[in-house]
Amino acid sequence: MARNTTLLLLLVLKLFMAVLLAAWACIWIIRPTQSWKRSWHVAEDRANATFLGDYGLTVVVYCLPVLAVATVGYISLHIAAKKDDLRKRRPLLPAFTNPLIVSSPVGVLSAAELLGAALFIVFLAWTYYSNVSSDFKKMTPYKSLKLNRWQLKMMHMGVRIGSLSEACLLLLFLPILRGMAVFRILGVQYEASVRYHIWIGNTMILLSIIQWQAIGRVNIAGAIALATGVIIWITSLPQVRRKQFQLFFSAHHLYMVFILFFLIHAGDRHFYLVFAGVLLFALDKILRIIQSRKQTFLVSASILPCRAVKLTLPKHPCMDYTPTSIVFIKVPGISKFHWHPFSITSSSNMDDSELSVLIKCQGQWTTDLYNMLNSMTDAGSDHPKSIPVAVEGPYGPATVEHLRYRSLVLIAGGSGISPLMSILQDIASRNGSMERSPTKVHLIYAVKKVQDLSMLALISPLLLTHSAELGNLHLKLFVTEEDGPPFTAEKMLQDQSRVKTITMNKASPEGTAVPTPEGLLWKAAITALSLLLFLASLIILTHLFVHQEKKSSKKKNPSWIGDLLLLCSLAIAASCCTVATVLSRWRNSVDDSQELSHKHHELAEMLPDKVHGALQKHEIYFGCRPNLGDMLAEIATGTADSEVGVFVCGPTSMQEAVASFCTRHDKRLKRDERKLKCSFNVHFLNFSL
Repeated sequence: MARNTTLLLLLVLKLFMAVLLAAWACIWIIRPTQSWKRSWHVAEDRANATFLGDYGLTVVVYCLPVLAVATVGYISLHIAAKKDDLRKRRPLLPAFTNPLIVSSPVGVLSAAELLGAALFIVFLAWTYYSNVSSDFKKMTPYKSLKLNRWQLKMMHMGVRIGSLSEACLLLLFLPILRGMAVFRILGVQYEASVRYHIWIGNTMILLSIIQWQAIGRVNIAGAIALATGVIIWITSLPQVRRKQFQLFFSAHHLYMVFILFFLIHAGDRHFYLVFAGVLLFALDKILRIIQSRKQTFLVSASILPCRAVKLTLPKHPCMDYTPTSIVFIKVPGISKFHWHPFSITSSSNMDDSELSVLIKCQGQWTTDLYNMLNSMTDAGSDHPKSIPVAVEGPYGPATVEHLRYRSLVLIAGGSGISPLMSILQDIASRNGSMERSPTKVHLIYAVKKVQDLSMLALISPLLLTHSAELGNLHLKLFVTEEDGPPFTAEKMLQDQSRVKTITMNKASPEGTAVPTPEGLLWKAAITALSLLLFLASLIILTHLFVHQEKKSSKKKNPSWIGDLLLLCSLAIAASCCTVATVLSRWRNSVDDSQELSHKHHELAEMLPDKVHGALQKHEIYFGCRPNLGDMLAEIATGTADSEVGVFVCGPTSMQEAVASFCTRHDKRLKRDERKLKCSFNVHFLNFSL
């Protein structure tokens, strides 16, 4: 009965969000039309006769739907998170999210992504056509501009192209929200949504054209905004970001300059149109700063032969996170400003007192961290002084996708094994206790060098002794660039002699579990609170400083007054939410220095005594790459399950190989359903190391 009530409540909340989003989308679609513009002017005149004002009307119409959807979405996620059977719910159209296009310039695309991109392009084209048509009909020459009619048309066309960037800015910040992630409502992980941010950013830069003219708002501000955006865009290119991550990270903080000068250039009335995304981003930033201002300290660190390190951090038992979650880490001893995302390798069900991440040397920051820890082992101290660390997160998916399949195929390349480790540990910790959980798991892991297999040493006790809990695990290892030395998978998994473990000094200043992020209900509360505070502040300040003149006066206020009032109202709303969050944390604070209990930490100390039966299914191959198509075809013919979950975390070539096979398999499945009864549902994981 309780479950049915919960499902009904979730259904009502989803319908409410769908209606709000549909209404909001319709407003943006009809906004360029003449009928809407005439109706809008009438509505503004009526609103000016009330306390709300035309500015308040704009905020309510364009911002309220987005923020209301975010608020209700956080509440629905909180309700679903309370029950595991709801967190592993099946998507309505699983085939809609499966790969549709492979080897495109932007990688693997699903039908949902193509549809979303197509609808956005159609929306931009419709907006441009409507605005240009309207401009041409009422076009009159400006006395100050010595242009003929054709030149005036070109000017209007250029201005309207630039104005399309406004629609891109509306969506630009939503995919990169971390704690306040609204894309989780749609089941999209943070790292997967980052590429939507990249697509939107590229489109916005391409559309941002400045027309130098003697009319309109301040154009020098537009030039500064565009120049700032171009700097951010150039430093975000893969060629720059991968080689100069610190430059990319630092340049991205110019977003504050970009937003400020966009406001000055476009004006407060246009800024209200994109304000919802800016407000959510500001709240997200506030929560991240509050969480990360309290540092924690390393419990231990393991140095692997493949130039990778495992960091173990203390966490409070109440901190729960889903597999494949990520955390952002800052080590002040290396840099006081640079944050880096890393996939969590541990499971909150397996160990309730510690959290682990795996870091592979792939840049200057990670190399500095590796050298710092390696120097501790060379110093010869048994318990060196612990290293302070700041943490943001964890950020993870709202649903537990792997638990809805009876058969799993986990495919990883190199350091892509990291998020799959958390999936394996989560499965083992449940030990088949759930009504529906994996009963068969295939793990395919490919690396370049033999020493890269040392990353499996972090979960080797799990692989050796818990085959039954892992759903009769089948492990296949591939070393692609080296010939094989005479050892078996059993010997490789048992050999941990080359892993150096550093146990930090317990006398170090601890205090100090990883701070728990704010809950979903609190995020819903401050989202609603921030909008109310902003709107109330804007109305009060406007009536105090703007509406003091007689209504009959034709004198207009300077445009900068509206910009200033908007910034002041935003500062008031953000400050109040900051104070409320700090007070809430202080009230609910827990003594982190208390001794934390261990749930299943003894797993890391297990050494297998009788593992030969389990290892008969573990294989290792040298000098070859895995033929993923043949292996998946073999799995399809050897399983009686109607659905198999495929989780891929590796390079683009590996993702494309899996996507290509699955698209061909789906086509064969549609042609002959009698012979092929097994369908593959593919999930691509973007790992952070």
